[in-house]
Amino acid sequence: MDIQNPMVLQIVIDLALFFAVIILLWRVNANIKNHEVNNHQEMISELKIIIAQSQNTADKFLETLEHSRKSLKEIALELDIKEKRVKAILGKSPREIETFNGKPILKDVNLSQSKYDEAIKMIKNGYSVEETASATGFPEGEIGLIVDLSRIKNENT
Repeated sequence: MDIQNPMVLQIVIDLALFFAVIILLWRVNANIKNHEVNNHQEMISELKIIIAQSQNTADKFLETLEHSRKSLKEIALELDIKEKRVKAILGKSPREIETFNGKPILKDVNLSQSKYDEAIKMIKNGYSVEETASATGFPEGEIGLIVDLSRIKNENT
């Protein structure tokens, strides 16, 4: 009986340990499931927040895109108006075009020739190249060219 008594005792202890392990596993499994459910709920709430922020950002982007589209449309209309205006100006005869935005564009040929003659007369009367350039509006280099061309023209005639 001595041998059987410890065996029975060993079997009882083994059964007690078996049930203890089963109960522990059951409780750990229950805690893991609860923890997973809580994690899923937290992740779902975070996902909802991110979706709401994304929708707000998308709405702002669409508003900005619409504003940009309107601005581009206005710019295109302004360009069309300016294009029509330039075509209208180009369609006019040279005599009708005197000024564009307050500046003379085309000059009469006689007026241009008289400016050249005026520059030549000023140089012949002793004005300096700088004075002649400021009075006629020609650059100094062009005044020198006008004088040289006038000299060559006079030598050939």
